[in-house]
Amino acid sequence: MVERARPLPAWLAPLTWPAARAYGAAIAWRNARLDRGRGVQSLLVAGQRVPVISVGNLTVGGTGKSPFVAWCAGVASACGAQPVVAMRGYRAASGGGAARGSDEAREYEVTAPSARVVVGARRHASLVEALASPTAEAWRRRAAVILDDGFQHRQLARDLDIVLVDATRPGLDGDLLPNGWLREPAANIARASLVVLTKATDPVRRASAAAMVARQRGRAPDAACEHVWGSVSVHDAAGDRVEELRWLAGRRVLSACALGNPAHFHGMVAEATGVAPATLERGDHVAFMAAELDAAARRAGVDTVVMSRKDIVKLDAKPGVTLVVPDLSIAFLDGEERVRSAIAACISAAGARSSA
Repeated sequence: MVERARPLPAWLAPLTWPAARAYGAAIAWRNARLDRGRGVQSLLVAGQRVPVISVGNLTVGGTGKSPFVAWCAGVASACGAQPVVAMRGYRAASGGGAARGSDEAREYEVTAPSARVVVGARRHASLVEALASPTAEAWRRRAAVILDDGFQHRQLARDLDIVLVDATRPGLDGDLLPNGWLREPAANIARASLVVLTKATDPVRRASAAAMVARQRGRAPDAACEHVWGSVSVHDAAGDRVEELRWLAGRRVLSACALGNPAHFHGMVAEATGVAPATLERGDHVAFMAAELDAAARRAGVDTVVMSRKDIVKLDAKPGVTLVVPDLSIAFLDGEERVRSAIAACISAAGARSSA
């Protein structure tokens, strides 16, 4: 699959190029205000300043934030903190409450079981409401907030700013939206406390992405990691079970995903099976229908569909095909201790402030 160089067709460039310039001017004005502290609020609840760790990126979608946030939640928990994942809740479905309606929030119920999840576009207000509730009294003093997709959400002050760069498609040499994939100028990566390369398995792509970061930031990334599948959850007529990853070896499957970087997912399916899969894609966060999966599997001549956990939680019903969900995590190639230490220091400093 060839990645598009821009979100919209090239023939729209006479419109998207000036739109990107206008967007850039608006972003520059907004960031200048925030740099001066205007509109920025610390998270203060019941007289306690709660530490905030932001995980975000500069490009639209697909950098692997969800598994990285889940990893951060595990680190925070190991430090004795109560992780609280705060997210916008992108395209949350109606009914069942905001947290239940968000595909990412439901994913964290499995991947970050120690975390509390707070969903709301106005994240400062949502967090204050959640942390000030009587039910939070038992753990509020240990709370450590992890902002999912928070680099541009600067209205909430943060103690640690982690930016992820997808080594398979860094995007730092492109243009601003809507003429490119950048949410803000690439040079703004210098604002980050830490920069982590994700999906950095390929050494050539990793080196290229690291060089791109160094040009924009003035120094190299702080760490690099890759996505790994340790096992797979299998859902079929026999029930639900967990199998080793090798269960997929040699199988012809349909790889179905609605992710920001579908090519990476399909590539991991191909690596696990050893066979090029049939593919089915939808836009980021779009839900699949069970009947749609059954029909696509029949067309492809397969009886097994591999999906991400973020996609399976949005299914409207159980399809007739076998569903396989990889259990995704991250593995550091270098810099893990640097990131762990930064998170621990952030939590420790907050604890010192609370005790003072």
